[in-house]
Amino acid sequence: MADIWSEALHSLQPRLGAQTFDMWLRPIALQEIRGRSLHLHAPNRFMKEWFENHYLSVVLDEIKRMTHSDYTAEIEVQEQAAANTPRRAPTEPVAAVEVPAQPAPQPTKPPVSTLRPRLSARYRFDNYIKGTSNELAASAAWAAAQEPGKRFNPLFIYGGVGLGKTHLLHAVGRHIAEHRPELRICYLSAEQFMNEFISAVRCNQFDAFRSRYRHDLDVLLIDDIQFIAGRDRTMDEFFHVFNALYEAGKQIVVTADRVPADMKGMEERLTSRLNWGLVADIQAPDLETRAAILRQKADHDQIRIDNRVLLHIASLVRSNVRELEGALLRVTAFAELRGVRITEGFVSEVLGGVTPSQATAPVTIERVQKLVASHFSVKIADLKGPRRHRSISRPRMIAMYLSRELTGASFPEIGQRFGGKDHSTVINACKRITSMQASEPDMRNTVSSLREQLTGPLLN
Repeated sequence: MADIWSEALHSLQPRLGAQTFDMWLRPIALQEIRGRSLHLHAPNRFMKEWFENHYLSVVLDEIKRMTHSDYTAEIEVQEQAAANTPRRAPTEPVAAVEVPAQPAPQPTKPPVSTLRPRLSARYRFDNYIKGTSNELAASAAWAAAQEPGKRFNPLFIYGGVGLGKTHLLHAVGRHIAEHRPELRICYLSAEQFMNEFISAVRCNQFDAFRSRYRHDLDVLLIDDIQFIAGRDRTMDEFFHVFNALYEAGKQIVVTADRVPADMKGMEERLTSRLNWGLVADIQAPDLETRAAILRQKADHDQIRIDNRVLLHIASLVRSNVRELEGALLRVTAFAELRGVRITEGFVSEVLGGVTPSQATAPVTIERVQKLVASHFSVKIADLKGPRRHRSISRPRMIAMYLSRELTGASFPEIGQRFGGKDHSTVINACKRITSMQASEPDMRNTVSSLREQLTGPLLN
């Protein structure tokens, strides 16, 4: 009868996946069977509770399916249970599916990262180029660094790859470390947080992990939080870490590649908390900002290059800061190898011959506002203002609709960019424009024309 335990696990492994099986099921050891009662051992209290709450019923249901009998289970916490208990034959079927039986891991030194912040000297506020695309995020990050735990807490910064989120995260940490050295700062990626959590559980160091992240921190900086979406236990732990730090008035800064509501698999309670503070986006930089970034990079690397050439590079590369800097390095490297002077023509040749007329400018809320205001002959200030006259309210609704459709910004973010309006106002505007396009051909044509101007090639 002892084989029923390993047989049940053997049949469940393909359904649960190797990672879940290794993490939460394999460490649970069968000690003995008394009648219809399974006596199990868990390597620590945390793993016992998690197995009971999430997987015990699944295993018992599988045993019932196999034996047509109801079984109960009692789980005891026994440190090094697998090492102190004679090896049982039931482990062999598991080995047949290439999940080798191993003794419970021996406790080692705490796997969590040290609290000395691992921050890059490259990323500072004084070398972060601000523009309309990142002004809100940069200003909020500076305010949070000036008064940690008091302003914009939590601060959630989101944007695409290579737009400067990590730069701001490091800048916040460095500024606090330099001006408030007594504060304990932790910077890490969400992936590192998850890996340390898993190591803490496996090495029976969960209490140390919990103390380190819930009680021994003043500033928590987490990069790419979207990585933990769908990882239930990691989300649960981060939820408790977040609550503990927030209630204690500690500063939390989080970055992601999208708004919390768009993170598939993220728990609603965690999404709600990430929205408690300020949600600020970073969009693709405009032409002037891209040129300024290139000028700074050229000066830092002591590259002699004309401003007109830099502007030409900026007009060709419109995606993100990393590709922008990579383009500059590519151009200078080729020029050095060939021994030629860097000109606009040489830049076009090296970067593939793309001309500004073939490129597409990034769609930002500011671009939408500018185009809509020009099309309807109204002021941008009117779009952001409180006036409800039809000549203003309709262009405002169109601008909100296009901002939501083409930039992917959240409703609260759009409302803030339109004079601090409530997110419900933006939602209502989007619904009304959608409805009006279905019934009014003129509205449909107007919106279509504006959309094409925003997404089509940028003509000089």
